[in-house]
Amino acid sequence: MAMTWCKPNVAQQKGAALLVGLIFLGALALMGVAAYAVAIQEERMSGDTRDRIRAFEAAEASLRDCESLLASFGPPPTFNGLNGMHEAAAPGMPQVFETIDWVTGSVRELPTPVPNVARQPRCIVERIGEIEVQKLDAERSGPQQLAVETVYRITAMGFGLRAETTMNLQTTYRAP
Repeated sequence: MAMTWCKPNVAQQKGAALLVGLIFLGALALMGVAAYAVAIQEERMSGDTRDRIRAFEAAEASLRDCESLLASFGPPPTFNGLNGMHEAAAPGMPQVFETIDWVTGSVRELPTPVPNVARQPRCIVERIGEIEVQKLDAERSGPQQLAVETVYRITAMGFGLRAETTMNLQTTYRAP
């Protein structure tokens, strides 16, 4: 017995397969757009993080530069408000690091340029005052000696690839 093919009646087909296919295609397109949006958002977040890290490293370099300036064996710098060297404000008054213009004010720029930043990092040094400290002798049991040491506040600002990405670092430095 031979099989014969029946030609389906075109009038009875309703297009259900086409409708199901279009629904699946629409769902896949929505998933693709959502995945693209997530990928773009993650790329922006990683770029911002990279920019903040760059600003942090620039501020750290500037902070170490100002510390090395205070640690040098030469005479201490003059704290006259020039080149980033300031006297600290009186207690209760706005501090220099809060009121200074970090772009055009009296700040010390890092002498060695940092690549890939919008602006070169900068720092200021504020002389806070002098304190007396007790120095122990070698045996730590004999009389203690009093010494006067100067305390400084160093504030540094670093910039990222974009000028609006900034990082501020601050440390207190004690020098004999």
